[in-house]
Amino acid sequence: MVNGMHVYAKTGMKASALTESFLKSVFFSFHRIRAMIRKASLFLLALMLILAVPSFFCPPVAQAEDAPKASKESGGDKKKQQDAPDVMGGRFAGDPIYVHVPPLVLPAINENGVEQLVTIILDIQVKDFGTADELHTNMPRVMDALMRALYGGLGQGSLRNGKLVDVFKVKSKATAAVGEIIGAAHVNDVLIQSVSQRML
Repeated sequence: MVNGMHVYAKTGMKASALTESFLKSVFFSFHRIRAMIRKASLFLLALMLILAVPSFFCPPVAQAEDAPKASKESGGDKKKQQDAPDVMGGRFAGDPIYVHVPPLVLPAINENGVEQLVTIILDIQVKDFGTADELHTNMPRVMDALMRALYGGLGQGSLRNGKLVDVFKVKSKATAAVGEIIGAAHVNDVLIQSVSQRML
């Protein structure tokens, strides 16, 4: 105790004051740690709620095996085709139905090499949603037929008037090419939405 008294005498504190000071610092440290744990747990709880709420309120996406069942429940083929982003029209009885074709980028090549790049955007008017569905199913074949029909004509000049693309000839070639794939009786028209030419 003499040594203890010696230490207390140097610091000028009594043993009870030193113990009280030590206990206060431990107590406050404990409360700080507890407050930090409480804040962290509240943060994690809020994060879990943020992640869980959208899945609770949003309906699940239909899986591939549920797709036919979902289309029957939502009004059948007609409704499914109307929701497709590249099918337009057909909203009311007798309305035309259009299927958007991805842009075609074709080079016009002469004896010196590539002269220009031609980009053509087409819409195909079909008779019904069944044909639109068939067109979607066969879109790679439709794109292939369009590329084969238009590629050579742009290069040879048979689809051009000088350097300009002859849209009437492009339209007739495209209509024949699409008719070969899904049947000419199912294609009402091929509509040219845009033609752009970039000279090189």
